Amino acid sequence: MSRMETRARMGKTISKAVDNPTYRILSLGAGVQSTALALMSARGELPMLDFAVFADTGGEPKKVYEHLDWIESQVPFPIIRASRAGDALGEAALKIASGEVDRAGSSMIPWHVAEPNGMMPRQCSKEYKTRVVQQVLRDKLGLAKGERAPAGIKVEQWIGISWDEMQRMKESELAFIQNRWPLMELGMDRADCHQWSDDRQIRRAPKSSCVYCPFRDDAAWEDMRVNEPQDFAEAIRIDDGIRPGFPGMTGQAYVHRSRVPLRDAVFVGRDDGQENMFADECEGICGI
Repeated sequence: MSRMETRARMGKTISKAVDNPTYRILSLGAGVQSTALALMSARGELPMLDFAVFADTGGEPKKVYEHLDWIESQVPFPIIRASRAGDALGEAALKIASGEVDRAGSSMIPWHVAEPNGMMPRQCSKEYKTRVVQQVLRDKLGLAKGERAPAGIKVEQWIGISWDEMQRMKESELAFIQNRWPLMELGMDRADCHQWSDDRQIRRAPKSSCVYCPFRDDAAWEDMRVNEPQDFAEAIRIDDGIRPGFPGMTGQAYVHRSRVPLRDAVFVGRDDGQENMFADECEGICGI
């Protein structure tokens, strides 16, 4: 039995389909894994989706938005682009840091902080992704905020977590939404998703995460600095703007883990041994 077959047998015990779901949807980040799921559905290798939702933080790299346009041209189901009401994520953080918005104890994003030595609480993926998708579903079902879904309503929500990130799997906080992880059922990891695309001569998807995401490793920062200067300049703008810090914390805030201004940070390369901080991402939906 192959590695993928062994994993698939195990995956089917922890990820299951919903019988006759009201909707079958994909939380689409336009990264490697969720792109694979969207195209597998479109090609008949997985069940057909009713629609996908791209929860837009307003801070994705330019190439992710371009890739999203391409996905939209390849699939027969609608892709709903939705955003949290109010400011884009980066702008909201700047307003809190400047004192324009009073939100004590919160920055939304887990910035690296000088004192204490650590990271701030993580709320960005919950507020700007998970709950945005939930609101789309509430609108589709005609549910007011906080209203419980009627009996019999069940949504199957696909999330593109693969075997190499299985620790990120989390159940939905709403009873009428059941999360499903088809890549777990297929025994696929991130590299397998790339191979699936290569075997079918499909373009590879970019990495999906906000340009100022503090979970980015040095290899990704260096790649952005060299190949995506417009995105890197935006990350520097946000980094400069958060320096004053946030209510409820002591000291300054930084985008880069070295806790120096991003414009001055030294990126040590691919062999720095940095852990994959996305493994602890609070909602398990960023970067896919």
